[in-house]
Amino acid sequence: MEFNNQISVLNENNWNTWKHDMQVILMHYGCWQFIIQTKPEQPDEEATYKEKLDLQLRKDRCYTLIYTNISSDLKNLITETTDGVAAWKILKDHFEPVTRARIIQLLDHFFGTRYQPGEDVGIFISRVKTAATRLQEAGHKLDDLYIGFQLIR
Repeated sequence: MEFNNQISVLNENNWNTWKHDMQVILMHYGCWQFIIQTKPEQPDEEATYKEKLDLQLRKDRCYTLIYTNISSDLKNLITETTDGVAAWKILKDHFEPVTRARIIQLLDHFFGTRYQPGEDVGIFISRVKTAATRLQEAGHKLDDLYIGFQLIR
């Protein structure tokens, strides 16, 4: 199956879109499980040589896909590792720091999300949910009451 893995190279301005595009590519190559850590990093004791090699190849592919899709000035962030999970965490910590200022910025973005005249309602709902998800990922659980308020506002 042919798969076009051409996405925009990660730079200082496109983390959110790059993150989702890269997730799809990593899922296609069977590597996303390492990032979200649902697959064990080490093969079973009774795994065959081929299974061990396949696991290592997928782990290596995870790192190479990330490395080749970031701009050259950001590559310095992850050159100290060859592990895809570690590289993803470094990039995520760089672009999504969990600080009080970041949470306030995300709250401002969430409550500043407005319905644009002529916009599809589904798109607006998606934008609100995305803003709420970003807050949750930053460690701030947003009450459903506020999400509902923002949706009917």
